[in-house]
Amino acid sequence: MFHRFIIIIFILTVSLKLHADQNDQRLNYLFDKLAITKDQQEIETLTNQIWKIWHEIDDPKMTRAFETGVQMMNLGFHSRAIDYFDKVIFEMPNFAEAWNKRATAHFMMGNFDLSMRDISKTLELEPRHFGALDGMGLIFIHLNQPEKAIDIYDKMLEIFPNSNSTKMKKDRILSLTTQST
Repeated sequence: MFHRFIIIIFILTVSLKLHADQNDQRLNYLFDKLAITKDQQEIETLTNQIWKIWHEIDDPKMTRAFETGVQMMNLGFHSRAIDYFDKVIFEMPNFAEAWNKRATAHFMMGNFDLSMRDISKTLELEPRHFGALDGMGLIFIHLNQPEKAIDIYDKMLEIFPNSNSTKMKKDRILSLTTQST
């Protein structure tokens, strides 16, 4: 009887395991806190915790591929990074962060259309993805479409309304558009 109890507890523990990535149950709590906190240090802590969860993968092989892609991107080997992110996306098409990282690599190569496509997929999978939104804002700035960039920063401020860095980005674009008129 005791062995059955242990087996049932084990099965329940395994079945209740939190699913990492944008579907992780911990994210709602973190985003709820992010929406109300005014403390800039807490905003940074919360966003770092969210990034950490977004990077979690339950498959060690895909974790290696994803991390190698990140390393390649950090070293400036953007096309190699894209190859690794392609592998992760092929195996895990609903993993938003792989789409976001590939979007970043495309952005770094100046492939704004491809980057925007991947950002759109990221936001389809995780509409609260402030990193993807920020990337979209940067693309609009590069394309000299400041009004669209301002709209994106407004969306980001819906996620964390008290983020000074996001407010500063928006204000900078507003001041540049005001100067040019």
